[in-house]
Amino acid sequence: MARVKPAGKPKGGIPIYAVLLLTVLGGAAGGFFGLQAPALLDRAHSPAESQARREAKATAEAAKINLQPLAPITTNLASPADTWIRLESSALIKEDLGDETGPLLAKMSEDIVAYLRTLPLEQIEGPSGFQHLREDLNDRVRVRSNGKVSELVIQALVIE
Repeated sequence: MARVKPAGKPKGGIPIYAVLLLTVLGGAAGGFFGLQAPALLDRAHSPAESQARREAKATAEAAKINLQPLAPITTNLASPADTWIRLESSALIKEDLGDETGPLLAKMSEDIVAYLRTLPLEQIEGPSGFQHLREDLNDRVRVRSNGKVSELVIQALVIE
């Protein structure tokens, strides 16, 4: 009687589909690296050059920005009624406004006074209160100037 071999694992090596899969993955990884290599090499070879470009761009942008002081603002807070606040600040103007600068700064000061008169003392106490005040004033200034003023720099704040 002849013996029949039981069916089992094929003898041989790695199946062909595993080799094909590894080949495709290797090709994809090589292609991806090939697309990324020029950017990586560009950054690696010229850090001084890119730093010089960044500095030139920052200098050009800084030349456009103008710091205009606002008149000091003194007003009372909403509560307690006998609490006074004095704010000295400047506006960072992105572009030259020419004759519009004076009226725009006056309108911004008026808007700031109106806002400060609605604040209770508790809302601006502490570091987080000051940060919220700064953010609220910056939002108001940007809206009032239609984006021409990028930031309101608070130079002094006294509450008495």
